[in-house]
Amino acid sequence: MAKISVLMATYKERKEHLSLAIESILKQTYRDFEFIIILDNPDNFEHIELIKEYQRHDERIKFYINENNMGLPKTLNKGIKIASGQYLCRMDADDMSESYRLEKQLNYLCSNGYDLIGGLSTMIDEDGNTIYNIKSVPTDYKKIKKALKYNQVISHPTWFGKIEVFKSLNGYRMIPLCEDYDFTLRAVLKGYIVSNLNTNVLNYRMTKNSISRSNLYEQYLYMRYITNQYAKGQVAEISLAEKYVNQHTNHVKSEAYLRSNKYFNEMLHKLELKQYLYFCILGIKILFSSNDYLNKIYRLLRVSMYS
Repeated sequence: MAKISVLMATYKERKEHLSLAIESILKQTYRDFEFIIILDNPDNFEHIELIKEYQRHDERIKFYINENNMGLPKTLNKGIKIASGQYLCRMDADDMSESYRLEKQLNYLCSNGYDLIGGLSTMIDEDGNTIYNIKSVPTDYKKIKKALKYNQVISHPTWFGKIEVFKSLNGYRMIPLCEDYDFTLRAVLKGYIVSNLNTNVLNYRMTKNSISRSNLYEQYLYMRYITNQYAKGQVAEISLAEKYVNQHTNHVKSEAYLRSNKYFNEMLHKLELKQYLYFCILGIKILFSSNDYLNKIYRLLRVSMYS
């Protein structure tokens, strides 16, 4: 039995990005793993050809193709059922793991008795250029439990945990746009011990589409609902979460939230470049754009208190 199962779903990522993602796993310093790759787009023959070529040269790759598009949560749940390792590592098809990722995350999790951990990421653009770095995340379990009331603090693409956590929770629930956050909250409420390795383990690719997704405001509303329930010590009911989002969805607020999100990501990039004047100008724009996005920033500031 492979000690670690690396789980990656693919759909329509650029071929060169997928290739870099696969190679970043195959070149890990820790070698005892199976690499489960599931294509959720049976018509993507470019992906099929590429992955099969890698599979011919590395028997650790286990390649599956969904008969129909299932969506990410269901595809990942399929992978969890297939996994034969003691530990599961999440990987996205357009990111790049550091070569030491599996080794360091396995050592950190085992030496501290954790059940599920994440790590730091460097945010990169579509061409691989650094946008900004996540410099610190909460690591103390008690602080993380508090921080989760405000925001997801265990980055989904960096997850590494015991397979029993994923199987006992029956994987991801179909709660739109917040499946990973919902999973984390359920894991903590069930008593699993979570943490973060305060080391960069991943280059996370931010595409233009991900920054400007039209459903970002809807995602914020789901986040607001499930965290309110978590603060009460309860797991959110999916039907009630959907009802809450439908009641609060507003086109004008959605557009303002989306605009503020673009400003915010530009702000972080300007801060990374030490262009403080532009940073301040963008901050002022956010002040007059979206009260909901200001609430999100407030949540992020609350999380920073626990880092």
